[in-house]
Amino acid sequence: MATRVMLKNVPMAFPAIAEPQSFGEGEPAYGAKFPIAIDGTHQKLIEDAMKAEAKETWKDKADSVLQMLIEDGKVAFVKKVYRSKKTGEPYQGFEGTHYLSARNAKNQPTVFNEYGDPVEGKANIERQAYSGARVNASLEIWAQDNKWGRRINCSLRGIMLTGEGENFGGGSTPASSDEFAALAKAKADADADDVL
Repeated sequence: MATRVMLKNVPMAFPAIAEPQSFGEGEPAYGAKFPIAIDGTHQKLIEDAMKAEAKETWKDKADSVLQMLIEDGKVAFVKKVYRSKKTGEPYQGFEGTHYLSARNAKNQPTVFNEYGDPVEGKANIERQAYSGARVNASLEIWAQDNKWGRRINCSLRGIMLTGEGENFGGGSTPASSDEFAALAKAKADADADDVL
């Protein structure tokens, strides 16, 4: 079983949406991280889903197993600021927040623009689903209990871009044709130049 959760209008960071990426020593997977406001609506949705999945999987031991997993860092939702291991500083966008790590090892998450139209192709996805883009994220919280151990995981199913968000890390996004529209020659002018 898995519990579906929809995060609305949240910043997305470290996106691996266009193609799978390896993080640390793990296998390549699609995924992203999401800053979660402390004690906000999204935190309650995530924690309720974690409790429901723990109850479904570990029955009367759910509370103690879930607490152990939280203490051991074996949950997708972490009640700490997400920091750089190199500098100790919070990553941009994670200041004063908790964070949720979502991944999908099997299926590429679907991507839609703010109008509900699919965004397809690696270049288009990378240009629009950048680190800092605000999204609505469809997720599944689920409990793992198998030969690889116990965890509470989060799968990223898809995102809808809101058309907003500041690029984290100061990186720039590629220029769009709209930026050059006022500078472009009209087709008739270009054809006249060819005749001369």
